[in-house]
Amino acid sequence: MLLYLKSMLMHIKCDIEYKVSFILTVIASALSSLLAIIGSLILLKSFGSIDGYTVSEILLTTGIALFGHVTTEMFGRGLDHFHKQVKNGLLDRLLTRPRNITLQVLCSEFEIGKIGRLVDAIVILLYAIFTVNVDWNFYKVFVLLLMICGSIILFFSILLLKASFSFWTIEGMEFMNIISDGGREVSSYPISIYEKWFANIFTYIIPFGCVNYFPLLYLLDKGNVPIWYGLTPIVTIIFMLISSGVWKIGLKQYASTGS
Repeated sequence: MLLYLKSMLMHIKCDIEYKVSFILTVIASALSSLLAIIGSLILLKSFGSIDGYTVSEILLTTGIALFGHVTTEMFGRGLDHFHKQVKNGLLDRLLTRPRNITLQVLCSEFEIGKIGRLVDAIVILLYAIFTVNVDWNFYKVFVLLLMICGSIILFFSILLLKASFSFWTIEGMEFMNIISDGGREVSSYPISIYEKWFANIFTYIIPFGCVNYFPLLYLLDKGNVPIWYGLTPIVTIIFMLISSGVWKIGLKQYASTGS
């Protein structure tokens, strides 16, 4: 962990060395997500609600999805670009060092410029928390924290799975970006608004519904949902274990690209 913190500080110092470029990058990243959210809000204002969910309720799921996605993009950029390290033979160099390979890959890149989008996510989350019609208590606060942590774990697991395929393909798996970026868009709204077959994929195969739908039903007291609905984000740990298993298999079978 100390190694990662030192590496992160080094990347931050490099990025802020060019102040104008850094500021413009932060502003651009903030506007990119903010404009998309404003577009969604305009639609919500026109319809009043979607499938019975109010603006604040939808913003709660949007904020959680955006926070998990942006946090993973900032801290896991090394995994996102892992295929380049494999293709250029840089992974061979990392394997000769007496450090955890996953930590070294994570330390290779840190994108501080995404902080603009992170601020957007935090502002949206805070607004939703203070305006949504939820009778907050200790357990519901715990459920909210589980949803946020589950979102981070899920997006990180998808990124790790994407990186794992690079051991066999040597190239980046663009279809995984569809799952990651598309998953962010899908989980920005309650999963019930989609077709059943589509919702099932993003609930039982890729457990976005377990993060942003079942616990949301409990928080909003929609129907007589059981109390354990609030604990469904824990399922993301299973998904992370599967991704970690694929990553370890790829490491064991890696025999260099000869670059």
